[in-house]
Amino acid sequence: MKPNPLIDDYRLNWCFRYLREANADYECSKLVKNRNTCINLCSTALRKAQTAVLYALGEPTQVYNSIIAVLEGRVQADDPLIRTLTSMERFIRGLIDGAPSIPRETLIRLTGEHISIAERLVEKILEAYDGMNV
Repeated sequence: MKPNPLIDDYRLNWCFRYLREANADYECSKLVKNRNTCINLCSTALRKAQTAVLYALGEPTQVYNSIIAVLEGRVQADDPLIRTLTSMERFIRGLIDGAPSIPRETLIRLTGEHISIAERLVEKILEAYDGMNV
């Protein structure tokens, strides 16, 4: 794999760590009986999956600030990736806010789908950098 100009080994390792932890929290959410614990595990898994994508892009804080700027209407999302990440943030917020009224099975299923999307995004981001002439 060619070096990614935006992500070093440190960030790449954090990216993979967050994906592993997101999957672990997701698997735990399927096992717990307590509804509040399930909601907490799902929301934590969602945030960790999102953070993995942000680390794959380089500096997570800068990317997240761009997402917030779009959500607040301060800038337009011209980039398809930023639009996708903004949609992901809206989804996470909506799911977390509505979690108490969402059936447990639906919450778990949506969390798993979100993690799968995040994993595919990370894979595509890293593949895109692998194909660059850096």
